[in-house]
Amino acid sequence: MIKRAGFRNMRVGGTSWVIRGSLADNLRHLSSCVSDMEVVLFDSNGCSNIPSRAEVEELRRICGDLGMTCTVHFPADISPHLEKGARVRDEEMCLRTIDLFAPLEPFAWIMHIMGDLRGKEPSADMKKWREEGGKSAERIACAVTDKKTICLETLDYDFAPAETIVSDLGLSVCLDIGHMVKFGHSVRSEIKRLLPYARVIHAHGVKPDGTDHVDLSFFDASLLAETIAWTDDGSERVMTMEVFEADYSKSLDVVNDILRHAFGLTTEPI
Repeated sequence: MIKRAGFRNMRVGGTSWVIRGSLADNLRHLSSCVSDMEVVLFDSNGCSNIPSRAEVEELRRICGDLGMTCTVHFPADISPHLEKGARVRDEEMCLRTIDLFAPLEPFAWIMHIMGDLRGKEPSADMKKWREEGGKSAERIACAVTDKKTICLETLDYDFAPAETIVSDLGLSVCLDIGHMVKFGHSVRSEIKRLLPYARVIHAHGVKPDGTDHVDLSFFDASLLAETIAWTDDGSERVMTMEVFEADYSKSLDVVNDILRHAFGLTTEPI
């Protein structure tokens, strides 16, 4: 019997947007059924949910009291195609985020390296994309104690160019299996290839019209069960159900059903 959803060394988490309330409110709510919270941040166009240092200290205390961890999704993306000043501004926002959340000792920091094109290749100038993306990622990674906690997320493009950055800098992968489905990747082969480098998995449903980050009833249950089984390789990971509000409880039901029927595990709220 296990108290919270999880499988062997893989813990399950939710996002900081499952109920209306503060980050602390969401952390307490999640703690009854899962063991990690992805702190989803934004800071643009005059809108921001960046917490104060006192709020981060409260999160640290709650994590200690309840046996929770957090992953932190940077509020700014790395965009290699932008001019240097814009790239530096985004890097600085990520560095401020690391400084703010360092007392929380996040299990992972989630980073996007964006493309200026949509599709298989992220840019028409792949040399610049790799070089500038790598420089930005390196500057940010040098600010954390363990570079493997920096996780580059799989987005729409073929991840091979980003793999070079991961391996060169000693980073990790955030394996977004919902994105892989949405953008038509060879999902099973890609998961098995990238999983050894993945510290975090993002799981969410994808509707037939392409709408993603919906509840996991819109994700192939057999594929999700296979993905969970493949994590049994001795590496510690978090699988975040990257959904919001009402989709969280629906997704938790899906995961718990798979844990019961595919792996013989049962869960109960703490």
